[in-house]
This record gives sequence, C-alpha cells and structure tokens, in this order.
Amino acid sequence: MRVNGTILLAGAATTFAGFLMAFQSRANGSLSNVIGSSVYAATVSFLGGLVILGIALAVSRGARAGVRRLVADLRNGTVRWWMLLGGLAGSTVVLAQALTVPLIGVSILTMSFVCGQLLGALVVDGTSLPPGGRTAPSARRLVGTLIVLAGVVLVSAGGFSRGIPLWAPLVPLLAGTLTSVQSALNGRVRKSSASSLTATSVNFVVGSIFLLACCAVAWSTGTRVDRPPHLPGEAWMLVGGALGVVFIGVTSATVSHLGVLLVSMTSLFGNLLSSLLVDLVHPTATITGTTLVAMACVLVGVVVASWPRRPGPPRRARVRPPAGTG
Repeated sequence: MRVNGTILLAGAATTFAGFLMAFQSRANGSLSNVIGSSVYAATVSFLGGLVILGIALAVSRGARAGVRRLVADLRNGTVRWWMLLGGLAGSTVVLAQALTVPLIGVSILTMSFVCGQLLGALVVDGTSLPPGGRTAPSARRLVGTLIVLAGVVLVSAGGFSRGIPLWAPLVPLLAGTLTSVQSALNGRVRKSSASSLTATSVNFVVGSIFLLACCAVAWSTGTRVDRPPHLPGEAWMLVGGALGVVFIGVTSATVSHLGVLLVSMTSLFGNLLSSLLVDLVHPTATITGTTLVAMACVLVGVVVASWPRRPGPPRRARVRPPAGTG
C-alpha cells in the first residue's frame, strides 16, 4: 500500500501538537489555583498567545498578506463573518482546563475532552463546514466512537468514587465537542488567507475578546485575584498561551488534509501519552488501573474509527433490456 507523504506528515505534526496539550492543561490548571479564578487564568493564557502572535504578525509579510486576502473574501462573501468565531470554542478549552484540572486531573480531563472531540467531529465531518468537504460517517467511525465513550464512562465512574463532582467531566466533554467546530472554522480561515499564522491570530483575537468580557462579569460580581504567579519559579504556568498557538496553528493547517475526525484522532495519540506523563510526575495526581484501562479503550476506539476501508471490487453496471422486448 502506497503511503501518502502529505497525510503522514500532517498526522505526525498533529500528534505532536496533541502531545503539547496536556502540558497546557496542567499549566492552566495550576495558574487557576494560584490566581484563584479559572476565568482570569484562561484569559492570561489567551492573552499570552495573542502577544506572541502580534509579534509574529508584525514581522511576517505572508501573515499580513493573509489578513488582506481574508478581508477581501469577507467583503465578497466567500468567507462569512461567523466563520471567524472559532476562537470562542478555543476559549472554552482553556476555561475547562483551568476549572476542572484541579478537580479531576489531566488524564480524566483528556478522556472527557476526547469523547467530545470525536462526537463533535462525527457531526461536523458530515456537514459542508470543513474546508476539505463532507465525509459521511461510516460504521467503523460510529463503533470506534462508542468504544471511546465507554472508556470515558469507565474512568469517570472511577473518579466519582473518589469524590469527583458529577458535572466536572461534562465541562471538558462540551469543550471537546466545540473544538471540532473550531477546527473546521479555522481551516476555512486558513484556506482563505493561505496562512496558518493569520488563522491562528483571528482565533486568539476572538477568544481574547470573549474572555475579557467574562473577566468583566467576574470582576463585577466580586471575584478578585489571589496573587500573581511568582517569577521565575512559577513562570512555567504562563506557557499555556504559547502551546495553544502551536496547537491551533498546526490543526488549522492539517484539517484540510486529514478532516476534523482524523485531526481529533491523531492529536489524541500525543495527548494521551503526555497527559499520563504529566499526571505521573505531578505529586497530587492519582493514576489507577481504571484510568489505564480507560485509556486503552480510547486507543482501541481511535484505531477502529480511523482504520482505512479496503477498496472493494468495482460494481458491475446492471444492463437493462430495451423497453418492449420480451
């Protein structure tokens, strides 16, 4: 079987991007503990990424040209305004990380997040929203998603016995569902602008505006910052934005080649490994046999859902007799 080099490279890049996401989850969760607010922590993470992108836009001619192409497509209607709203879904991811990692750990967050990704990807891939076109759901994809869902239920049930709130795994599940929409929208923007940097910048601008509005609401209700992170010892808590830039930039470029579901699948392989690694080195995290079994279920589901179909023999056209013959 001949291997498509572009698909292989896109899959490897997305796997690496997924590997970084568990470190982003731990950084944003720890920042939330220090600051005392998941909303403020998510905003700091997004604004950090926005600063990096602002500097990159200032020095990149290609990205600035991409902005001009995107504006032209908005004016002529090729790109609709709502296609720029992928950053809203991205902001829910960092909110979910900051809110639930201190409660459920990175591994359980990853399980729930992945389940949401796959369910959302099945729906989104069946629409015309992805830049690569519609991909009809197959029996393999449905079965694989059900296996993943079983793994999420297993690990969540084990967590409930340790006192995890019932609502906690639902937050990353919803965020994962929305990231499937985000991947499709960012892919549209990237296709229009011909620049991953432009697409990522649009994502972070929209997400930052939304999170700043959330901060205003939180401040008006009396939520205050406990303390900023101590530098340089706690500087690692501020890397979430930079890691988010890498993930969104990579997936906006690879979704055209892989589709939304396969982007979710390939990023999952890296995400699972790194989330287990992060929880193993974290002093307060607990890794149980149930967690490992659930991860195995997720990986099996991923393999089943992404396994390519064997090409069948071409169908013979049925020859109908001419009308009026006996």
